[in-house]
Amino acid sequence: MNSSARIPPETRKAPRASASLVSVPIDARLKSDRQVRSLAARIDELTTQLAAIEAHTRGTLAQDLHDEMGAVLTAANLAISRAQYWLPANAPAACADALRQARDCIAEAGEASHRIVEDLQAPPFDTGFITGLADWIATFGARAAIHVDFVCPDDSRFDDLPPGLAVALLRVMQEALTNVARHARATRARVSVERDAQGVTLVIDDDGIGMTPAARRKTGRFGLPGMRARCEAFGGSMRVAASEMGGVAVHARIPLVCPPRPVRRAANA
Repeated sequence: MNSSARIPPETRKAPRASASLVSVPIDARLKSDRQVRSLAARIDELTTQLAAIEAHTRGTLAQDLHDEMGAVLTAANLAISRAQYWLPANAPAACADALRQARDCIAEAGEASHRIVEDLQAPPFDTGFITGLADWIATFGARAAIHVDFVCPDDSRFDDLPPGLAVALLRVMQEALTNVARHARATRARVSVERDAQGVTLVIDDDGIGMTPAARRKTGRFGLPGMRARCEAFGGSMRVAASEMGGVAVHARIPLVCPPRPVRRAANA
């Protein structure tokens, strides 16, 4: 006797209908994941283009500043030299002192212009991301008379860092250390960078005076919004906290990719 003849046709088709209903949300989720991956790839592409545009703009500005400021400062220095040459021997001593002070100011302006040009130029990543950071930190420490420790557990993990992300991390570090030199009254600072499977963490802290309540209300003056915007452009974040060294700690975290939302399937699907 054929037992299947007793099973109504609609009952036999029920499991197939149920399976088709289960596949609908899974297919929709898979499509959503593909869209997320596509958007993440597009974001990476646009971010890289923006980094290239920024690098070009900064390079152009650096060249213009070098050429024009150099010409102006040279002309001013020559004018002072002529004034000193023609200054009468019986001129008041205050005149000679004023000319010497003007020459010193021009020299300081030239050094400041040189530093700005260096910071605007293309990131020094020809020999690698970590080596570029280390070289910039060494130059900064000597210039600012601040001892800066650089901590990096394994520099080989940064060899394939996306260029746009590398530039963003460099600019955040530069701005943070510039704030240390200008406002912190620090003698020591520390830069630590670490990479894991999800992203890169950058921390800059110092032994300075920290941020007063008044300073916290004026964080825009310290470039913090720009630093935060650089991190957020890559889906990252930035926060400012008290440092273990006694001053301020800037924590920046940038993911390597924008992870797609995982597909969740039922255990018996």
